Amino acid sequence: MWPFTGRTAERDRVRSALRADGGILISGDAGSGRTRLLAESLAGAHGSSARVQGIGPEVPFGAFAHLLGTPRCPVNPLGWAIQALGEPPQILAVDDAHLLDPCSAALVRHLVTRSGTRLAATIRAGAPVPEPIQALWREGVADRLDLAPLNPRETGLLLAAALGGPVEVTTARRMHHASGGNVRLLTELVPGATLAKVAGQWHWQGELTITPRLRQLVEAELTSLDPAETEAVGLVALGEPVDLDVLLDLADRDAVARLEQRGLIVLTPPRVRLANPIVARVARDRAPARTQERLARLVPAPDTRAERWSAELSAREIEVARLASWNLTNREIADWLVLSPRTVANHLCRVYTKLGVHDRGDLAPFLATA
Repeated sequence: MWPFTGRTAERDRVRSALRADGGILISGDAGSGRTRLLAESLAGAHGSSARVQGIGPEVPFGAFAHLLGTPRCPVNPLGWAIQALGEPPQILAVDDAHLLDPCSAALVRHLVTRSGTRLAATIRAGAPVPEPIQALWREGVADRLDLAPLNPRETGLLLAAALGGPVEVTTARRMHHASGGNVRLLTELVPGATLAKVAGQWHWQGELTITPRLRQLVEAELTSLDPAETEAVGLVALGEPVDLDVLLDLADRDAVARLEQRGLIVLTPPRVRLANPIVARVARDRAPARTQERLARLVPAPDTRAERWSAELSAREIEVARLASWNLTNREIADWLVLSPRTVANHLCRVYTKLGVHDRGDLAPFLATA
């Protein structure tokens, strides 16, 4: 297991909430580390505790089944569950509270508001939350902590702790950009990266490699999207950076809003891109032909450009040239493609030589007429 670092302030806040009445809801995206934060926050907590996990709405009291014994169907299910539970725990940890069935959610609310149980619960950002759980925060009974992605410094500290030594600054930046600050993606990215220790620091040599397990994790996330969201993700992946106006013309506006809320796409008007290169690459591979056809009606797809320029430029040079034509700096292109700025500069030098141009401004006409 990777060391716990980068979330110490959040851990202290959860522990503080557990010393008060009510408790706290920990909200975060998939892979944000909310489950690990919950476990670390509970370590050393005083008082009796119980831990449950939401498993879906189909089974009444499904989350509490291991604590309630033989299920029954009484006239008053909540009253039966309270009696069957016996002495209420002083601390209740609920993982994936957004997946609680209605009966379990009602029991959690009763324990917190009537029995004095202190709650620490995780919920997935953007997911519908059962009303009894939502009400605890809305009524001021429980606090709420929204987990942001790790920043570059926190990413570097986590990598250094995991690798057992300092990490070179550019490597930390590349790892942060590639993972989007997502803890799960970061931990799965490292095994496939070519890392070497140079002058006492870890360096990432080579380009982004997506391991089979990393691909499976991203595909599981993409599979959970509804059809409109899937279409929007495919459009962005195939055309990024995409003009926001183009995306809103082609995709469902509500779906785009939901994707931004979930952190899968980033809006930097007038452009839209996916949150990180790992998701972008997997989404491109999964995009159906009809999505490419829809995008091609308003803007040439990157693969079309690559075919047209294949006699002149390599696929990577086309990718770099396309981003440079948007006036992105070498550093921005490096972050986007998970390359070093020096590698980007070398690619651009070859692009300029092959096309007979002198700067970024000269690339746009080639893209428009290619």
